[in-house]
Amino acid sequence: MHYLGYRLVQFNNIKAIFFDLDGTLFETAPELVGAINNMLSDLKMPPLENNQITNFIGRGADNLIRKSIELSSKKSSDDFFVDAIDAFHHHYGLVAHKSLPYEGVMETIKFIQNQDIKMACITNKPSMFTDKIIDASGFTDFFDLVLSGDTLEKRKPDPLPVIYACDYFNIKPIESIMVGDSINDIEAGHSAGAFVVTVPYGYQCGDSIVSPKVSLALSEFSELQCVLN
Repeated sequence: MHYLGYRLVQFNNIKAIFFDLDGTLFETAPELVGAINNMLSDLKMPPLENNQITNFIGRGADNLIRKSIELSSKKSSDDFFVDAIDAFHHHYGLVAHKSLPYEGVMETIKFIQNQDIKMACITNKPSMFTDKIIDASGFTDFFDLVLSGDTLEKRKPDPLPVIYACDYFNIKPIESIMVGDSINDIEAGHSAGAFVVTVPYGYQCGDSIVSPKVSLALSEFSELQCVLN
């Protein structure tokens, strides 16, 4: 476990924890990679390598689609985007529910629930796919609130989703933790005034998540239980 910054000493009286979805709770890359390459095939474009697509995960579906088209075709995505998003939604909708949680996630979520701490999922993923993953995995009963990328007028890295969640639970941001894998999660949580915890895996879009804005960097997800003891 790696502690970053002085704010760790204030890790008490936590009333709510907010979790990112892709790359934090669930390994969604296999399904996203397959859907993107099927989309490219529909558009008569060459497929991409897994790691090329994975590098684009974490900033919303529109960004993932556009970046993949531009890398594959070497052209602007504007002329293809309408057809592309329809194709992606079709292909990803068929497999999104197959994503599995990372090791240690389920046991940790159950532990937090037993501590009477509220939990929310805050993701940039469109709600049509967020709901499929959460429902299929049996996580529905764990979350008191789910905020997808199309729920509010702004999404991460804007702090609005975190602020909204704090207001929903009637708590102060300092009484909450934002757990994520990317700079979007760090910026959203820190700007809102919440503690920020990062996981050692996930999808960083090539950005470093080593930051003084991070209160705690986990070595594995289950270590989150130690912070709450």
